[in-house]
Amino acid sequence: MLYRKYSDYLAVLNNESLKVKAQAQAWRKNFLRLKNLILIGGPDDGVITPWQSSQFGFYDEKEKVVPMREQKVYIKDIFGLRTLDKRGAIHTYTVSGVEHTTWHKNLTVFDNCIEKWLT
Repeated sequence: MLYRKYSDYLAVLNNESLKVKAQAQAWRKNFLRLKNLILIGGPDDGVITPWQSSQFGFYDEKEKVVPMREQKVYIKDIFGLRTLDKRGAIHTYTVSGVEHTTWHKNLTVFDNCIEKWLT
């Protein structure tokens, strides 16, 4: 993967680095403590590329977007993403018309995607 050439962080996060295997297990344990994982993104973000990466999608070698459930980190359950999904803890929202710098102040996003999870 191209990101391994330029980013030590992503390789570590994806459990593809020998440097921190023990740390990766702790991260997985902590990730699985989440009650709900709310993933919000949209095609008009303008900053996150591809925008689907806000929902754990990413490019393949041909720059085609591969959805979360087809990603290696999901299939192999490297850090617990599939485990969270199987227990119904992942909630994905796709919202058009919202630019990157306005997510935090968009009332429609808050009302429809965030508020009900604040308990």
